[in-house]
Amino acid sequence: MDMNEYYNEMIEKLLDGYKKINGTDQVENKKWELPFASWDISVIRGKVFEKATVSRVRINAKHPDTGEDTHFHALQSKVYPVSPRIPILVFIIEHMTAQDDFFSGMMDVIPTIQIEDDMDFLSSEMKKVTAKHGQEHEPLRQKGYEIFKLPTWKKPIGAGVGIHNPTDKALVEMIKEEGRIWLDAYLKVVEKRKDEPYKDEDLKKMNSIRCNLHEWYYLGDKSLSVANQMGVPMEAINLMIAPPTMHY
Repeated sequence: MDMNEYYNEMIEKLLDGYKKINGTDQVENKKWELPFASWDISVIRGKVFEKATVSRVRINAKHPDTGEDTHFHALQSKVYPVSPRIPILVFIIEHMTAQDDFFSGMMDVIPTIQIEDDMDFLSSEMKKVTAKHGQEHEPLRQKGYEIFKLPTWKKPIGAGVGIHNPTDKALVEMIKEEGRIWLDAYLKVVEKRKDEPYKDEDLKKMNSIRCNLHEWYYLGDKSLSVANQMGVPMEAINLMIAPPTMHY
């Protein structure tokens, strides 16, 4: 299945939303072309989003289990807000083509301050999508909640208010809708919280959360280490996912 039209739609939607929030038209872009892959990353920085990335990844390789030619495509967005009142955004849609097409989506937020009204709103928007497509919401929510956790942590750092779909071709239309709805819902939360005051202790906690997330990427995310072993530069990986600043 050709997902290019959808990816192009979402890239435009993501970038337009971030530029509007930050009050800027400035977009940094870097692209890496490798023999087996391409990484195309756009970054928006400003007064609300310290770093908002939109990344398109393409990898052509042999499937590790079957040896067949496999094409992997992903659209990812990560948002690191200036204010601790706004949660970090996690947005991932992937598909892989081998003998068949496989799709998955991962949506969640990682909050510094758990504002229940915002968490309930984000969760309710995902419940509407799963109900519309006849899927049970709670298993998908729980699957997403369990991702951002290392064995040494007491609990995950994600809010567990989004969903993580298993790789399933039959759910592609639901996954597409998730992406649209999740972005709209997140930007509504941002608009609501972006001008609210916060304390120095909130900033300290936000930096702690950023450090936790960066630690998870390097110790808990297998895809990062695989990409690096395949030759993807750390500059590309870090631009795509790393916090703009961290304070220990």
